[in-house]
Amino acid sequence: MELPPAWLRPDPLRGLAKVPWSGLDRGVGVDGWLRTAAEGDDAACTALADRLLDDDTVSEASAAAVPFLAGLGAGYQVPGAVRDRVIFLLAALASAGAGFTDAGRRTRRRWNPLGRELPRRPPDWITQTRYAVAKAAPRVFESLARAEVACALALAIAVPEVAPAHVADTAEGLAAGRGFLADAAAVVLHLTQDVTTDARFVRALAARHPTITVPDAPHRPDRVTLQLVGHRVAHLAAYG
Repeated sequence: MELPPAWLRPDPLRGLAKVPWSGLDRGVGVDGWLRTAAEGDDAACTALADRLLDDDTVSEASAAAVPFLAGLGAGYQVPGAVRDRVIFLLAALASAGAGFTDAGRRTRRRWNPLGRELPRRPPDWITQTRYAVAKAAPRVFESLARAEVACALALAIAVPEVAPAHVADTAEGLAAGRGFLADAAAVVLHLTQDVTTDARFVRALAARHPTITVPDAPHRPDRVTLQLVGHRVAHLAAYG
């Protein structure tokens, strides 16, 4: 019997020991949590989220951890609950609203009156982490195939530019239903079809889920707001 591609992949944490975690900003302990998460330790998943996405803020360790998180998310041998959590974490890292500077301060995403994102001084961990997630996401999408799971929708919402056609096809089927999963699927379709995001679409989605709140940010494009709301809807679909 031919094994699924994900079973043939190397160790998802291959190369972990080569990363100087203790020398990275906020990297102490990350390698240990990745190892225990691979064994199904839910507490390790929580520790990773707390360290790598501290109050919606990414760091040097966040960018470095992305390939290993993607390995866990793409590995069939990794417990399903861990896969779900690390894929949601990948999506959240890609959508982070702030990044730590070398001085330990937070620099936040900002936009000019035209809705164009303002540049940040290096090291720009917001951009570097998002790029790392976009680069690693295809292997996760491949492993999930056409699975109708909220974590796949969350990742597609975060990095729609690399979401494959089969994810959009799956979302199209789900969007015909009702509830959190259907609404998250509708967001995926909206983002992957690369249509102009209308503020009315965002408001309508938010109105259906009044418990979801997104911090205000001057001049933030509606598309970015839609991604933030969509992520929360997908999370509710998975965890309530």
